[in-house]
Amino acid sequence: MNLKIKILFLTIFFVSLASGYERDFEDLRFTVNHRIKPSSQNNFGQLDITIKIPNKSILFKKSDDVFEGRIDVTISLLKNGKKVGGDTWFEIIQTDSYQETVAGNKYMTLSKSYEMPGEDLNVIVYITDIFTQRKGKQEFKAALSMFKDVEWSFGEVFPSEEPVRVDSTKHPPVSYIRFVFSAAGKEGREKFTYRIFRDGKKIREGYFFVNMKITPYDYYFPVSIDELNYQEYILELSAIINGQEVKRSTPFQIRWENMPSIIHDIDLAIAQMRYLRMTNFILPDEYKRMQNAQGDDQKELFLDFWKRKDPSPTTDQNEVMNEYYHRVELSNRLFSGFRKGWESDRGMIYIIFGEPDDVEQHSFDIAYKPYIIWYYHNLNRRFVFMDYTGFGDYQLTDPVFDLTY
Repeated sequence: MNLKIKILFLTIFFVSLASGYERDFEDLRFTVNHRIKPSSQNNFGQLDITIKIPNKSILFKKSDDVFEGRIDVTISLLKNGKKVGGDTWFEIIQTDSYQETVAGNKYMTLSKSYEMPGEDLNVIVYITDIFTQRKGKQEFKAALSMFKDVEWSFGEVFPSEEPVRVDSTKHPPVSYIRFVFSAAGKEGREKFTYRIFRDGKKIREGYFFVNMKITPYDYYFPVSIDELNYQEYILELSAIINGQEVKRSTPFQIRWENMPSIIHDIDLAIAQMRYLRMTNFILPDEYKRMQNAQGDDQKELFLDFWKRKDPSPTTDQNEVMNEYYHRVELSNRLFSGFRKGWESDRGMIYIIFGEPDDVEQHSFDIAYKPYIIWYYHNLNRRFVFMDYTGFGDYQLTDPVFDLTY
């Protein structure tokens, strides 16, 4: 093991933490979830929008004994580029705890609902931090045309927000989560089929019957999770409408209690730790055991490793783990192309060394293919990435370290 490389990696991480990881300085970050449901009006649908804004994305100022953040929110509903609905409003967030202003697990949640004709819409959500003028934007398509000119309809399917349930009447007991969808326009017994996919492969199929109501109504159905790992899946729900099979689908995750929100799939999270192996931040035997383990054994190995690296074990946050996967997330946003951003050479350097101090872009040198130079002045390092193919796939021209791993 090269001790120099490991110390360098640790130094880079703790310098990053000390420089203020608690506050995000890129575009204001927030999440938008939406749900599409049938309306009580024919050929209309209901669009429910939920916005979650992490406290740490907003600047709070202290006024007397209260910390206060202020944001502007705009929702625009567009049809063929023309605004057909939406809202603009102002929100104030207050707390008497400084720790809550920088907490990654504290959020402001905002909700809006719209009854709209059965036509597809583009939806844009803008948020501006009043104090810093940092802005964020999220955009999605709302497929309300699913409710147009049909005998009856059902909306999108979603995991319910309930905790995992356990049916102790079964032997052995069965753990399950519930999914919910809305339907309207038909009365009587109707068959629904569900399928679960992982990486495009169907791993389970089942069906159930529902006693339908004419008016819009939410229907719940259970899905056992005992044979599913801590990963991301796709659930597909289908029914026969007007003689055609109509499908709705939703991603969902199997999570353990207090699973960090930045982790979505344990197999993927472990694969993304390969740069920790490269820098000897994790030893080969431990990494191999983690890769080969399954289920709760894999989870415990993963959690134990990060617990040992936690610089503040008495707090809810593991700053080193959060920083690492924050860099992975940013790499995916910044460098994805032919490969996921975290798998690219620029993503690798970004994850290991963080944001460069200076960047030189050489796109129009006639004698050379396009290339980029990243400088890390404090480390006395530079990295050159060349676009050998001309398609934006920048690759390192030299090894990261002078040894293999």
